[in-house]
Amino acid sequence: MDLLKTATSEQSTALVRIFERHVRDSEHGDFKNLGFLDWIKRDVIRSHAMDCLLATVPGMTIGIETDGLSHT
Repeated sequence: MDLLKTATSEQSTALVRIFERHVRDSEHGDFKNLGFLDWIKRDVIRSHAMDCLLATVPGMTIGIETDGLSHT
């Protein structure tokens, strides 16, 4: 995964936390039974303009700054 290779360690930690909180046990049709790497590949992008990651989870998109802080 190129995205995981370029993410800061703080962003990687935030991705795991967000996956566990919002995606892993989701009953939402688009996210049900979705694995971590599949979620990264399909629903997480890098915003080069803002130098952050954008992660789509059920009902919202979460921005993750390089220091790991996340915002909806």
